[in-house]
Amino acid sequence: MIEPTRAAAWTLLCEFTRTAPLRRHGLSVEASMRALARRAGVADGAEVLTWGLVGLLHDFDYERFPTAENHVWRGMEILRERGWPEPIIRGVGAHAPYTDVKPETPMERAIVAADELSGFVGACELVRPSRSVHDLPPESVLKKMKDKAFARAVDRGEIRRGAELVGMALPELVALVIAAQRPVAELLGLAGGPAPELPDQPAPAVPEGE
Repeated sequence: MIEPTRAAAWTLLCEFTRTAPLRRHGLSVEASMRALARRAGVADGAEVLTWGLVGLLHDFDYERFPTAENHVWRGMEILRERGWPEPIIRGVGAHAPYTDVKPETPMERAIVAADELSGFVGACELVRPSRSVHDLPPESVLKKMKDKAFARAVDRGEIRRGAELVGMALPELVALVIAAQRPVAELLGLAGGPAPELPDQPAPAVPEGE
């Protein structure tokens, strides 16, 4: 079995994902997952790391296998072949509503809450004059959710389902995800400036305090 380190997860993500936006999406969802872990009362650093790794890896196979017939299924197969722990594999599988992995554990429920909403929050930030998460109010995100023409690929139903699964009111979950993005804003290109390059190695550091 592989040691589930963040460096190993980043290496795997970069092996299968060459495009910067998808790598940044993994980092964004990782940040949201770590925040959700702490909200759920997870105090053990290794367990917080595990929640974050599920976020980092949840779409690692998407660039190569983008269809519902392959995405997630192939990713889970690859993780098993390479000896990743089953809780991480299940967490990755649980993020897609069409798999047979029902979100049962707090971590599996959290990835549903983190995935679509993290991407949607990023889209909301990029249309602001500041192009920054630092001045994004939750109310703006909630308003954009009602605009069906905005970021139309984002499944609003999945965002609401995620909030229900983690037992949070939607405004509370939106506020949590916004706060989670702020420490990684520069890395994600959501601090008002251009996003930095994301090399294959080393893995971007988790911001201090995270």
